[in-house]
Amino acid sequence: MSSIAVLHVDDEPNFLDVATEILEQQSSKLNVITAASAAEALDCLATTRVDCLISDYRMPGKDGIELLKAVREEFPDLPFILFTGEGSEAVASDAIAAGATDYLRKGHGTERYELLANRIENAVEQYRTNQRAAELERVRALVSSIDQALIRASSLSEIKTRVCEIISDSEPYRFAWIGERDPDTDRIEPQAWAGVEDESLDTIVVTADDSPTGRGPAGTAVRERRIATSQNIQDDPAFEVWREEALDRGYRSTAAVPLEYNSTLYGLLCVYSSRSFAFSEDEQALLDELGDSISHAMHSLKIRDELRAERTFIDQALDSLADIFYVLDSAGKIQRCNEQFATVSGHTDEQITNLDASSLFPEDERDAVAEAIEEALTTGHSTIEADFLTGSGKRIPHEFTGDRLTNQDGNLIGLVGTGRNISERKKRERELQDQKEQLEQFAATVSHDLRNPLNVIRGRLDLVQETHSSDHLAVIETATERMERIVEDLLWLAREQREIGSLEPVAIEAAAEAAWQLVSDPADEAELHCDCEADTQPLIKADTDQFQHLLENLFRNTIDHAGLDVTVVVGGIFDDTNGFYIEDDGPGIPVEDREKVFEAGYSTSESGTGLGLNIVRRVTDAHGWDIRVTESSMGGTRFEITGLEIIE
Repeated sequence: MSSIAVLHVDDEPNFLDVATEILEQQSSKLNVITAASAAEALDCLATTRVDCLISDYRMPGKDGIELLKAVREEFPDLPFILFTGEGSEAVASDAIAAGATDYLRKGHGTERYELLANRIENAVEQYRTNQRAAELERVRALVSSIDQALIRASSLSEIKTRVCEIISDSEPYRFAWIGERDPDTDRIEPQAWAGVEDESLDTIVVTADDSPTGRGPAGTAVRERRIATSQNIQDDPAFEVWREEALDRGYRSTAAVPLEYNSTLYGLLCVYSSRSFAFSEDEQALLDELGDSISHAMHSLKIRDELRAERTFIDQALDSLADIFYVLDSAGKIQRCNEQFATVSGHTDEQITNLDASSLFPEDERDAVAEAIEEALTTGHSTIEADFLTGSGKRIPHEFTGDRLTNQDGNLIGLVGTGRNISERKKRERELQDQKEQLEQFAATVSHDLRNPLNVIRGRLDLVQETHSSDHLAVIETATERMERIVEDLLWLAREQREIGSLEPVAIEAAAEAAWQLVSDPADEAELHCDCEADTQPLIKADTDQFQHLLENLFRNTIDHAGLDVTVVVGGIFDDTNGFYIEDDGPGIPVEDREKVFEAGYSTSESGTGLGLNIVRRVTDAHGWDIRVTESSMGGTRFEITGLEIIE
């Protein structure tokens, strides 16, 4: 047993001195303090922790029985032994009736004090055992009540309020409050409270720093993250700044419990008791556990609120989409969708949930939709164009994408995807197709209607040139050739445009020589040189016909602008860019005009159509290649085409 604080009350100072000395000799556990009157004893009890009270019977003012009755009003279970020299059976009977723990008459010799010391120890041991059990049961009941409240609470404010209400309603507690530390001011600001005189919080300042307002239990608990107490408010120097108001409200001790979870401080619980030394080690341990429960509940609600806010944000974001959003389980059943999905389908959320997704498509497309779902579940992704059925049975074309959906362990749980209304796109595609067909028809008509007169002109021109010689005839021939080339370019632009067919292996040098044969006239002095390392000539991937058309237009452009005696070199570019170049020894192109040459209709040659280099740009763009114009090594023009796929 630990040290026992004994309060011995007797109006004989000399007797008190002797009795104190003998008692402490009889047991090293006893620590005796004295009082010369009942009034002095009651004052001592109000400020000092006492385990047992010994009192004489006959004393001025209040006698021992009257003192006992006064003690029982505040301390109903405190061991009280009536130790008197003027005893009788009547006094003993009155003492026991008033609640005395024991009755013992004074006597001579140390034997009486040995007996008194023994009875004190026995009484205190029983008192402490009973008190500990009662306190633990009280605190456990309190913890249980609070746990139930935590389970039912739906908000942080409700948790704080209910905890304070339950604690303040439990004896010997009188008041409780929960606060949070303001990081800017370091003040601990009350958030909820309940109990006696709760307006006291309006007049006090509590901080978490090391100033006088931060050295009490609350500031200590926040700084050191541990339960802190003031077991005797009246004598605790750390409680000086709040002492007067606390004592006026009947607070005699207090405990502060940090509400911490995973190193995050969610607040502070402060509890005030009407008794001094109310917070034993066992009670502090249970309050500490209570703090853990409260902080865990606060953390859970905070996470729940954060998840709810995040879910609301996501729902609002998904509902704002013009596209359909959906989540399917592994069986193809709808688990979640946005408002657009429900609006387009014409179904309520209840009707949609667990609905077979394929049932929202026309019967003629359901097999394809089911295959797309299976493809996404198996391979991880799929895309399909299908008509989505509205509630009225209308078919609306959509492009659906689906991606495999897994849980944190990587296990398949379904797929997530979107559906985009492509009605306008389909309409535009039809319009473009109609325009293309009309353009092709127009080009064919123009080609037929122009080529026939051109053929007549060429035929008549040949006949005239056989019998006549004139500079005018040469001009007519040039103009006729230009018209034929314009017709050919217009036909290509109308029919081919940017569409690329199958990509096949093409040898740059062989394709260049073939194109040169078609464009150049053997009678002229123009020359082509290939510098593509013929022995190790690489192959590229290209649309053969379009690549041939590109080369023809580049060569024709060179001859038109550099003259009939131009020298042209074709060579490879084998670095990170991969490609080839065509350069000449002509006059070159000014820097400011190098981008303009690719514009439709731009030409500086009277015989040029203004379409050739525009066609070259269209072909390179369609292949995903890059083209640029620069100065050649011979001072002329150099076209570099890069980004080609080389076949090793």
